[in-house]
Amino acid sequence: MTAYEIMKKVDQRYTGETIEQKSTLVLIDKKNRKRERKLKGFTKEVSDGTKSISFFLSPSDVKNTSYLSYDWDDPSKDNDSWLYLPSLQKTNRISGGDRSNSFMGSDFTYADLDGVEIEDYTYKIVKDSDVVDGAECWVIEATPKSKDVIKETGYLKTLTWIRKDIFLGVKGRILVKKGKKVKLWSAKDIKKIDGVWVAKTQQMTTTKKKKREHSSIFIIDTIAFNKKLDDSLFESEAMQRGY
Repeated sequence: MTAYEIMKKVDQRYTGETIEQKSTLVLIDKKNRKRERKLKGFTKEVSDGTKSISFFLSPSDVKNTSYLSYDWDDPSKDNDSWLYLPSLQKTNRISGGDRSNSFMGSDFTYADLDGVEIEDYTYKIVKDSDVVDGAECWVIEATPKSKDVIKETGYLKTLTWIRKDIFLGVKGRILVKKGKKVKLWSAKDIKKIDGVWVAKTQQMTTTKKKKREHSSIFIIDTIAFNKKLDDSLFESEAMQRGY
């Protein structure tokens, strides 16, 4: 199997028709001080792509902030995303150049949340067998095909450890364009829920010269698949209504 074929299987992995989840986002600064944010999120597969919306529940300074994204199947069509800020009562569109920005002060970017088009990269297997948490993995290198992709994601190159048994990414090393930084990503507490393999904990750490600058941990507290979700939940008006 080629590196591209492996990544195609990762991209096509079954993730349910809908997702409803509650989660916790933990932000950890270089002095190990922690801040927690609670979220409620929904995702729905539609005929031409995937729609997702997330609402911040707490703390008070981010409560009712919401993020809506449309990930279109057509690779020639740019994904759409918006951030609603209740303090300003304003919805901001996230343009392509903004997708490399931090999502709500975390180490995850908007591009990390929305995912990437696999056709935008060239792939190669840099290691045919490596073990992560007892599971055998391929190590795949992804290189953007164009400067536009680098600008949009902020990333020059990515190494991803893909589990051979379930085609799930469990570890990553990302070369960041700005500031000569490296991001280290990991997926833990992997469970099969309603027929879907889920990493219940993901961590992204930003480093410079091998020193940790900041970390973010995304923890799924509860998750359910294939529940009926109304289309109106994924419209801009829903962002302002809040959850």
